[in-house]
Amino acid sequence: ILIVFLFAEITLAQNAFEGKVVFEVQEDGNENVMNYYAKDKKFRMEVPDKGGTILFNSNELKMFVIMDEQKMYMETPMLPLSTGSGGGTISKTGETKNILGYDCEKFLFTQKDVKGEAWMTKELGAFMFFMEEQQEMPSWQSEVLDAGYFPLHVTQYNERKNTKSIYNVIEVTPKKLSADLFEVPPSYQKLDLTGGLGGLEKLIGK
Repeated sequence: ILIVFLFAEITLAQNAFEGKVVFEVQEDGNENVMNYYAKDKKFRMEVPDKGGTILFNSNELKMFVIMDEQKMYMETPMLPLSTGSGGGTISKTGETKNILGYDCEKFLFTQKDVKGEAWMTKELGAFMFFMEEQQEMPSWQSEVLDAGYFPLHVTQYNERKNTKSIYNVIEVTPKKLSADLFEVPPSYQKLDLTGGLGGLEKLIGK
């Protein structure tokens, strides 16, 4: 499954991360490697194995699905995302360790029927969390976002203490990025699905 970013109306730290992050997500027996790029509250997500690219503009609350083979794109408005209304907690354990050259702190968190641990650093600036479409941002994530933490490893467990999902950063490259990475190529045609199957037929080349 492709994990989608949703954006909360939270003020990001001024030193928000700019650069590239490669991370693995394991969930329900599936594993995906994703490339994440961030610059000026704009985000780009690539899933190399699936050939998909999604652009997010959190200033305009718009999402763009890029289809390079067809040289087309879809645009979707995104509603502001509210944070969790309570029930979640997060606490520091006092444990620290170095991950990928960054000093990290260990946190324990709970949210509804999920518990977990997260290793996070303040050396990279704020990171926009990801979640599946239609999910509400847990309150512990909004607290971490406001504090300017960047997660390098997160493990979540269900109420039976079985591993539910694992998020693991395997590469971090802070660097200046071209603004073009976060824009739809000007030659690409917008796909309009409001006309029914006509747009889909165009997409698959029929």
